Amino acid sequence: MGRRVRQHVNPLALRYTTARATPVERPSHLGPDCPIDVELGCADGQFSFQLAEAAPERFVVGLEIREKVLEVNRRKVEAAGLRNLAFGYVNMDVDLDRVFEPRSVDRFHILYPDPWFKNRHHKRRVVKLELCQTMAGQLRPGGELHFASDVYEVALEALSELETPEVEALGFTNMAGEWSFWRGNPYPAASKREDTTIRRGQRPWRIRYRYNPPA
Repeated sequence: MGRRVRQHVNPLALRYTTARATPVERPSHLGPDCPIDVELGCADGQFSFQLAEAAPERFVVGLEIREKVLEVNRRKVEAAGLRNLAFGYVNMDVDLDRVFEPRSVDRFHILYPDPWFKNRHHKRRVVKLELCQTMAGQLRPGGELHFASDVYEVALEALSELETPEVEALGFTNMAGEWSFWRGNPYPAASKREDTTIRRGQRPWRIRYRYNPPA
């Protein structure tokens, strides 16, 4: 039997704190201005695979910290023959700014991140000002941040981070209105966690923010 891939890793561990992410090159057949969708913390990449299949004109990139997961996903891409899908390593807290050129990404998707329930682990949660600053530097005007969780407390915490004056000043605006969640899935793709959430009769807590840099 193959080695089991770890479900979770500590992004603050020493081995992950050195910046080593590399740029992801867009496929030449899509052209220099093709739309780019990026799934941060993509895990098995179901959302990325489905989006790439549904939107062949888009370049879809799944980024993940667990390199064993990336190896599996890359083999699946090759087997599926998807020329508009790629996977790469990133630690979002450390080296996301190394992966894309400024003003080149159309959407960042953060879907069902680890909730890190214990108080001492809350610093490992994903949505924070520093990440928003990095995404603001890489999103095109009119781009989007899309977040979803099946845990209301996690989604509410993300919302509270995004509704701060500091994030608003970066150019992010809630597409559903202040302090509001987005109803329904606007994309032709869903993660496995979302499928499970719907199957259980639970609600995904979804947030969408439009990005327009301040004048």
